Amino acid sequence: MPFATRADLLARSNARRLAQLAVPADKTMPPEAALRVAIDGGDLTGYTADEQVALTLALDAIDTALNDAEQVLIGAGVPDGTQTSLLARMASTIALFYLQGAERMTAEVQKAYDGVMDMIKMFKRGELDLVPAPPPGPLDPVISEDLVQFESSSRRYGSTSTVIEDW
Repeated sequence: MPFATRADLLARSNARRLAQLAVPADKTMPPEAALRVAIDGGDLTGYTADEQVALTLALDAIDTALNDAEQVLIGAGVPDGTQTSLLARMASTIALFYLQGAERMTAEVQKAYDGVMDMIKMFKRGELDLVPAPPPGPLDPVISEDLVQFESSSRRYGSTSTVIEDW
């Protein structure tokens, strides 16, 4: 499963902006709602053949950007298929950066991309953990919240540690 989906990208942007970035310049811009329908996997038969072609090309561009973003994260060492909202945001930010392109780059998009790349560098250095801890397995010890541990010098109680259960 990818780090981010088309819907994740749409949620972090908007249909008009995605259409402007993903529809090739030599194609007629489809209605704004059409890209939402296409991203949601809806029926496009109500749109003209030219609009359907433009939407197909836009979805291809979006998928390419999302795949490229996924490869950046995998290349940094994030295990494929890891699902967190932070990784979805990071992948979406990278994909938007790729869709934006050099000739349409804005300071806001560049700053967001640079922030994600800084986080990836921190992850690679071990300063940031992007991978959630796995749930405890059947062989892992059960951690009880009703344990109390007292520590004292051996002169007073005769040992350094005592565990008292079921308080």
